Amino acid sequence: MSGGRILISGSNRLGTAIEERLRAGGAAVARLSEDPSALTAAALEGAAAVVLASGDDAGNVDMALIARRLCPDLPLVIRLFDPALAAYVRATLKGAAILSMSSVAAPVLARETLRALGTATASDEGAARTVRRPRRRRAPWRGRLDRVLLGAALTLAGVVTAATVFFTKTLGLRMLDAFYFVWTTVMTIGYGDITLHSAPDSAKVVGMVLMLVGAAFLAVLFAFFTSWVMSQRKDALKGLMQVRWKGHVVLAGGGHMGIGVADLLAAAGRRIVVIEREEDRPHIEMLRAAGHRVIIADATKAEILELAGVKRAAALVALTDADPTNLHIALLARAQQADLTIIMRAESAELSAYVNEHKTAVAVSSVAVTADEFAAHALAAVRGPRLVDAAADA
Repeated sequence: MSGGRILISGSNRLGTAIEERLRAGGAAVARLSEDPSALTAAALEGAAAVVLASGDDAGNVDMALIARRLCPDLPLVIRLFDPALAAYVRATLKGAAILSMSSVAAPVLARETLRALGTATASDEGAARTVRRPRRRRAPWRGRLDRVLLGAALTLAGVVTAATVFFTKTLGLRMLDAFYFVWTTVMTIGYGDITLHSAPDSAKVVGMVLMLVGAAFLAVLFAFFTSWVMSQRKDALKGLMQVRWKGHVVLAGGGHMGIGVADLLAAAGRRIVVIEREEDRPHIEMLRAAGHRVIIADATKAEILELAGVKRAAALVALTDADPTNLHIALLARAQQADLTIIMRAESAELSAYVNEHKTAVAVSSVAVTADEFAAHALAAVRGPRLVDAAADA
């Protein structure tokens, strides 16, 4: 099969990038339909390798199995997103390289992060932990008093003050005794040591009003207290608590790419904070089990980055699957810490080059590095050596 055509399935950006690299490497390239039913022996005639790079795992597996049945010795390079499926196909389909964007790009992103951080080591990180922690700052939304609760408290204070003065004069009580009586009435306790049994009618009316005000205030107080407890519990479950670490790495994005980068950076001695918007992501529990801090929130909000401790972080890595989102996060982080090391995932090679040129961040094109790996495996088949198994999907 040496010198034959390399067939590519995948009309996406990755497929186009792979084709460009193969042609640059001198290989003859032809396109395959992404429809498994269109794959025939005639379509595979003269092929040296098949690259299946579409974003559909099921379609890629179907085409791989059909190609292997039609041409048992044909080398295959298969893109699979699902780690469990990738492991199964890798173990059962010999002579096939199983790759994914996360398995290829995550090590590159982690390496670029560590390189940008310079000579920092695990011992440096340990030293950073001994630095005196800065004073804790409350998240912006926690510093705002609820207007209803504030209004109720001010109204109660006014009523208690006025009633205390009234009963001081009406019942001839000392100011403290009058305040004590008003307070026990408002709190609906009523010890009975001071009563309005023989008091003027005006005092009895004021007393009844105090009872009504007290009951209403207690209802509001208990409602807000219950709401506060539930809110604190919800925040704790979502990790919405101020990170007070120093020298840690903040990752924006907790998908396949995020967990791969987090594990590699943690192995290098870095503490990790992951911000992930979708709380039902299957990797959340895996990240927490690995000892990483996880915040369920939107990293495109400045207050969330502040909550994650970006001002004291060593680096931020933007790993979402949307280039504009990653650039937005990078710019917000730069505004909070001018000398912060920022690594940014960018599918667009053009945007990656532009960001690197302007030194906004260190941008890594996940499509470019993944296409390089796919092309290298395919060219190996054309030039003679057998395909080797790819590293396990991160």
